[in-house]
Amino acid sequence: MGFAKYFFGWVCSFICSVLLSQSLLAQHPEENEYGSWLLLCGTAKVHEDWSIPAVGIIRHHHMLDRYGFFFFRTGASYQTGQNSELTGGFALLNSNSYLETNTVANTNQLWLYGEYTLNSKFNDNSFSHRIRFENRRWIGGEAPEVNNRVRYRLQYVRPIQNGFYFKAFDELFLSMDGDIFNQNRVFVGFGRQMSKEIKADIGYFNHKFSNSSDHMIRLSISFFIDLTQKDMALLTD
Repeated sequence: MGFAKYFFGWVCSFICSVLLSQSLLAQHPEENEYGSWLLLCGTAKVHEDWSIPAVGIIRHHHMLDRYGFFFFRTGASYQTGQNSELTGGFALLNSNSYLETNTVANTNQLWLYGEYTLNSKFNDNSFSHRIRFENRRWIGGEAPEVNNRVRYRLQYVRPIQNGFYFKAFDELFLSMDGDIFNQNRVFVGFGRQMSKEIKADIGYFNHKFSNSSDHMIRLSISFFIDLTQKDMALLTD
């Protein structure tokens, strides 16, 4: 039983490592420059079944250089079961598009989204399924553009020891307007549970579009705040 438990976990880790190696081998010489993807996300529990999520992302085309976009998302989450939840809210995005050598186009977007997340465990291995619907609107222009898409993410996490863990996910984006394939994101890396409330992970992140593929280092810091605890409630008075 113990052998099957660890064998299954390491098979999943091996498959994710193979996906990473294939992405690296398929890399073109002109894509050798790695970008950065910095993510800060947190959840504040405000009720037994309700919480407020918040996500902030800064992306650079080169490592910590050549600004790509800033993204902020929040909303409200409802715990529909022990391992599932519904979330809805809005997001704001500011991005730079480098059209030519000296030409930069700055745009802003407003997103409305709804998602469903289902978590499951097999021995020590954790799996998370997330499906999200997004309505994106480009704002500030003469003729606002609207786009709808659906995203599905499968995430795998396996504890190692002393709070360290292996993490990988694949997320597929499908457009409901025009071409079906929008993009795909793959992450493979390691992290550590720093405390009960804070964890951090870092690894390789591939952002693939129809005609291009971006290679990045992704650093994520996550935190959790339980505002339903009496000691926390006193601090917020």
